Parts: sequence; C-alpha cells; structure tokens
Amino acid sequence: MYMETGEGVDRLTTSGRILRYIFRRQPVSRSEIARHLGLSPAMVTTVISSLIENNIITELEKSLDKESKASGRKRLMLGIRANAKYSIGVEIGIEHFRFCLTDLSGNVLKQFSYVPTREQIINVNISIEQGVLKLIEDTGVPRDRVAGIGVALPGHLDPLDGHMVTLSSNWVNFNAHALEETLHMGVAAENNVRSMAYQKYLFDYKTCPENFVFIHVGVGIFCANFTAGQLTQGSYISGEIGHTISNPDGPRCECGKSGCLQTYASESWILQKIRTLYRTAPHSLLHGLVSSEDDITLETALAAYSLGDEIVTHIFHDAVRYLGIAIANISIIMNPQKLYIHSRMFQHTLLRDELQRYIESQLTFLDKHCTEEINILDFDSSRAAAGAAALAIDRLFIYRQP
Repeated sequence: MYMETGEGVDRLTTSGRILRYIFRRQPVSRSEIARHLGLSPAMVTTVISSLIENNIITELEKSLDKESKASGRKRLMLGIRANAKYSIGVEIGIEHFRFCLTDLSGNVLKQFSYVPTREQIINVNISIEQGVLKLIEDTGVPRDRVAGIGVALPGHLDPLDGHMVTLSSNWVNFNAHALEETLHMGVAAENNVRSMAYQKYLFDYKTCPENFVFIHVGVGIFCANFTAGQLTQGSYISGEIGHTISNPDGPRCECGKSGCLQTYASESWILQKIRTLYRTAPHSLLHGLVSSEDDITLETALAAYSLGDEIVTHIFHDAVRYLGIAIANISIIMNPQKLYIHSRMFQHTLLRDELQRYIESQLTFLDKHCTEEINILDFDSSRAAAGAAALAIDRLFIYRQP
C-alpha cells in the first residue's frame, strides 16, 4: 500500500515525473516536458516512447505550442489515453457509501450509492469489497486494467497498521491492508476532504493550480492544502480548522474547547441549534415546514431561511460571519493561488453571495485579484468518491511507474 512519507515528487521516477506532468499539462510537447522538468530531450524521448508503447499516452494532432510559435513549426502534442486504465473510488460515511469507476481523465463511467445499515458499517471492509466487485462486474472492466482502489475516509489513515484514526467507534473494522489482501489490488486511503482536493488537482487540471487550499463545510469543517503539487501532510489534527477558536466565550465543542468554528458554521451544529429552536419557539416558521424536530434537515433549515424566519436567519448569518473570518485568515496566512469552498449550505444563492461579500470585506487591504481567486464550488455529492479514484491513480499508478 502507498504510504505518504513527505518526500513528495522526490520519490517519483523519471517516468512518473513525466507522466504526472502530462496529466497536469496536456496537451503538451516533448520539448516543453524536457524544459520544465530539466531533463535531456533524449531521456524524454525514451520515456515517451515507452509510455506510448504501453498505450498510456497518445500523440495528438500537431499544434503550435508556446515554443513553436516563434519558429512557426507545429509539434506533436501528447495527452493521456483515458481508457488506458481505470480507477475505483469509494467514500464511506454514516449517511452513505458511494462507489464510482472512472477512467484516467476522471470521467465517471459507473457509480452507485446507498445508505448503509448498522451491520454494513460494522463490517465495512466486507461492504467495500462487495461494492468494488459489483462495479467491476457491472462494467466488465478487466481487473488488470484497474489501476487501484481509493478510499475516502471520515477520519485519517494510520499507514502503519492500515486502520482509521477517528474519535468514532463505528470504523474499528476498517483496515486498508486487509482490503489489499482480500481484493488482491492496490489500495490508497485518505481523509475524505483531502480526497476531494485530489479530485480538483488531477481531474480539473485546466483551472486548478499547483498551490491551492480546499475547504469543505459539512458535518465538520476541514481544510486540505496542496503545495507545489503535493498534498501537505502533518499530524492527524492538521487541517482541522473546525476546531480553531472563533469565539473563546462560545459554546463548548465536542473536542472539549469552547467557541470552535465548528460550533458556529458546521451543518451538525447549525441543525442542532435549529432543532432546539423548533422546541422552544412555537411561532417559528419551522413548524409550518415539518411536523417533528426529527424531520428537520439542512434543506428544511434553508427553506426557513428563505422564508425569513428571524432566528434561523441569525443562525445562518453567524455561520457566514465566522466562516468568512476563518477563510480570510487562511487566505492571508497561506496565500494560495486559489482557495476552494465546498458546501451544500452555499448552494443557496443568498448565503453564497453573503459569504463572498463577507470574505471580500475582510480582505479589502489586498489586491482585488486575491479575492477573485476564492471560489465557492458547486456542491457535488460524488466529489469525495471521484477524488478517491484520483488518489488511486496518482499514488498507485503514476507513482509506481518504473
């Protein structure tokens, strides 16, 4: 199994470096590869010939790249052969298990999801095995054409023993090493938000830079960071921005501290406050939307916000305020080329616009270009599973080039 060591691109073979460059820059010429990677043209030609022979990359039509414009001579451009290999991405969580199969370009060829039973959660490895085998059977993709399996986790991977590091007791039976043994395939596992960041990096190469921050706001709040094309690793708390302090006099968080960002802006805490409101405010507009507090979902809360429920509006405005401050601080401290925000909450146009305005108000002393590089993404429920597929391609295919 792949284990992150922090050495980044230094661990890549020459073939791996060239292949990764083509993934991120296609269509690209041989001369550009040699120039940007500091390799001799002869070395590049040798590696490219091998990759073409193995049907991993293909020569595209001749085109004028930046270098050839000066001479007016067209050069053969190179690109990835999308169907050379396939990848399987899996996301596991209490609310759903999701499986997808992609080609090397990130096109999702088949996917399915389901709400897991308690038994399926307890026997999570068996559930993953069954889902993977179903994908292979349904698509008819030969096992030797599958580059590997990526798993997006609601926690972190302990690369030594293969278990998940999490405060939840639901996932004690997950083990990446055991998955490899039973499936006889390579497995790469990573935190679900870090997997989402991989989806942007490998499959959205035309707009995603080498240095970026990806923030997901869901049940919790987490931040993934790519620097020089490498996912920044650290301790298990690295990226847990939901547990940075927004208000030291705020409510007590489940982590033991008071006033964590999560207690103001995460879905779980917002819903907790709105369910309390349902019980204590009989005149709330919520009572016209659901008949029980147990029926309240994020969609219910957003509907009450749209209808102008005063207290619901206050709860969401607090979320936007504290989240906007945190995002602006991250932008200042980390100075990424781009900062992405992903959340179901901000698919609501008014909240989305309000967050954008609040972030901009916190960054007025910076060049306007800085705020333009903060992007609120369209919410994609399959982003983590597709990101796990990208993770597998990078770690189990590109990094294993001879």
